[in-house]
Amino acid sequence: MDLVYISLIVAAFAVIIGIYRRTASYLAIILSSVLMAVFTFKQYDLTSYFSLIAAISWTLISVFSIQYSKNYGRWLTPLFALTVFGMMLILEANNYILLIVGWEIMSIPAYASIGLNRKHYNAAFVFMAFSEISTIFIIIGAVFAFLGSGNLSFSFNKLTSDLPLLLIALGAMTKMGITPFMISEWLPIAHGNAPANDSAIFSATMTLMGVFLIVKVMLLSPSSVYLGILFMAIGGLSVFFSSLFAYVSENMKMLGGFSTIENNGSLLSAIGLYLAVSGELRQYMLVVILIFALAHSVAKTGLFMKIGSTGKESFADIQEGEDRYSTLGSLLITMSLSGLFPTLGGLAVWMLLEAFFMGAYLHGIIGIASIIMGSIIALAEGFASAAMMKVLSFSRSLGSAKSDRKGLMQMSIFLAGLTLILLFGIATLLIIPEFVAGLPSVLVFNGFTVESSLSGPDFGLVSPLYILGLLSFFSIMAYIVFGKPRERSVPRWNGGVDFNQHFTSFTYSNNTRIMLRGILRTKMGDPDKPVSVVDIFWLSMQRFAIAYRKFARYFAYKVMNSSIAWYMIYMILAFIGVIIIVSLV
Repeated sequence: MDLVYISLIVAAFAVIIGIYRRTASYLAIILSSVLMAVFTFKQYDLTSYFSLIAAISWTLISVFSIQYSKNYGRWLTPLFALTVFGMMLILEANNYILLIVGWEIMSIPAYASIGLNRKHYNAAFVFMAFSEISTIFIIIGAVFAFLGSGNLSFSFNKLTSDLPLLLIALGAMTKMGITPFMISEWLPIAHGNAPANDSAIFSATMTLMGVFLIVKVMLLSPSSVYLGILFMAIGGLSVFFSSLFAYVSENMKMLGGFSTIENNGSLLSAIGLYLAVSGELRQYMLVVILIFALAHSVAKTGLFMKIGSTGKESFADIQEGEDRYSTLGSLLITMSLSGLFPTLGGLAVWMLLEAFFMGAYLHGIIGIASIIMGSIIALAEGFASAAMMKVLSFSRSLGSAKSDRKGLMQMSIFLAGLTLILLFGIATLLIIPEFVAGLPSVLVFNGFTVESSLSGPDFGLVSPLYILGLLSFFSIMAYIVFGKPRERSVPRWNGGVDFNQHFTSFTYSNNTRIMLRGILRTKMGDPDKPVSVVDIFWLSMQRFAIAYRKFARYFAYKVMNSSIAWYMIYMILAFIGVIIIVSLV
């Protein structure tokens, strides 16, 4: 038996014992995650990095869940374990059939987990509806991949057309929450109503499965400039609007969901640039995708653990007070999601922006698309940083010093932040040698510098370990010389709202609500609710759903009315359609 399947056996065991022994189940998940990473990860084998990314996230979330899931009865743990089992099956699948099976195993228990929140059944239905849409696209794409392979096989073979990639990518994008242009916003709604450990695993690794699937099929597909431009356009719009909505969101889990869409939009844009270019830049893009995915997954794990540790959903319900270790972990997590050094997220954003600005030198439509995308991502990072500052400032996660919400939950938040620092320090060991160098003339020795280059001379250089060392040195020196920072008071500005004398999370982002009233449809003047926001994306989706329901009802009454004649017409048209599709392939 292949050693890699041992991790699947252990994960299946975790599902069974989770019904009766919560702690033992989470420990088994940790063991299966470690085994999967050990058996599959190979340095410089970039696709194997997804197993490492998932294993880190599952381990951290499992440590957090041991204490967190006490309030959710006996079913949250086995459902959590079954979701992990499905994702392991996806990562270890060697054909499309096994991958689709894993995709469904991943989705169904996740739907049930969201349903554990009895106040919001609709969120579970929304999640399942979009999950099945995702599966349908993936199945159709797999069928076209099967028909397009020379030996009619469901194995992962080289593809001669980019149509399977487009279809499978649409399915993966649905799971990633960026169903064209983020109009549906289903991911923040579903994730926002799930238990916090499930929200973490959904945002950190379930959406990662979408990235993994696109990358896997992308590596088998031919280059496609137009498909690359399409992915960059969808990714760019998703990045901008999701970061904007994260900034103005008052529901903490929904803020995290929008942040997930923002990160996934950046990844989709990077995938688009990979498809559109060739040569050295294409190889560099693959490294960018994997480093960004690693930073996103670990940081998103930490973000949802931090939010979950509050036991609340809204910023307005949070009480002051937080443990110093979880505070430090929260700082590092939000820094990474803001794209700041010295965290892995800082390196990932730097590499991503370097890639798009290098792409500008390619001229033509690719160059134009690259410079536009780089500018959009840079602008969105500003909103993302503001949203993360909002989380850090207004979600004191563990209550007062006497709170009983400590122990493993504190530790997991701190470990997530520490992991982002450690991964930043050893980043050069994770990047293929072609993009690792040094500057011995300034005592930055070979192997300690990440370089970006289009062709010929270096385009940019950064040394993670040196940055970490210098920041640590100067921080320690500043503390020794000046001591602990002192607090000082300044006049309070309430974001233009005078009904509350306290500076709240709502007023923190109210300036943007007012400035972007054309997009957010901001309304002012009601004494009971001085500022209200209409979500134009969700409003558009509701109008579409109402129109579709009316059409479906009319069609059902007029056509699908138990008439044998109409059923015969339907069957004949369906048969003709299948013949045409097969003949085109």
